Amino acid sequence: MAQIRVVAILALAVFLSGCATTGMRPAHGPDDPFKPINKKISVFNQHLDRILLKPTAEAYVGLTPLPLRRGVSDFFSNLEDVRVIVNESLEGRARPALLETARFVVNSTLGLLGLIDVATPMGLRARDAGFGQTLAVWGVRSGPYVVLPLFGPSDVRDAIGLGLDGFGNPSTYLADPSAMWSAYGVQLIDTRSHYLHQGLLVRLAAAGHEYSFVREAFWQKRRALVERLRRGQ
Repeated sequence: MAQIRVVAILALAVFLSGCATTGMRPAHGPDDPFKPINKKISVFNQHLDRILLKPTAEAYVGLTPLPLRRGVSDFFSNLEDVRVIVNESLEGRARPALLETARFVVNSTLGLLGLIDVATPMGLRARDAGFGQTLAVWGVRSGPYVVLPLFGPSDVRDAIGLGLDGFGNPSTYLADPSAMWSAYGVQLIDTRSHYLHQGLLVRLAAAGHEYSFVREAFWQKRRALVERLRRGQ
């Protein structure tokens, strides 16, 4: 698994270098030079979601009691805190990294390995930080808009960051490959279960222009992130 990630990251790094040399450097615009293939991947993702992911998530919600689902979500959220701690540290944000570390320690101990979120009521709220954000802090430009299989909207910088973020996921280091992939699968279905109505809302809001709507929403989100980082939040 680690070797696959390294190959993917190197491939994307070469891709990013090519973008830089061909003038594709849109930091935050609606730059979409790969629109034809992006649209095909977007259609593939929609079919995959309709045929497999959404039905599985609906079955998961229907068959699993809410307290158990909440425990699963809290457990994986606690694991994600490791990634957040690493990236906030790399960004030089000492206080947020310390608060996130405190959150992880509290939930891993008092919260029974993260099955119960006891940190949030204590004022230690969840944060989010990935390596794509860290690269942005380091001054790496976003590159063009891309749609990733399964993961959806992104840009070149965030795609590279996503591959590197895998090294911060404790599930990656499970010795048994079947256990590792099972953990990834459960986390994927749990995440999808939180957005069961998202597809309908996007279609209603997009009014026949779903691809453009999702692309613009992505860029707006990234602009908001950059502005927040500039303010030092």
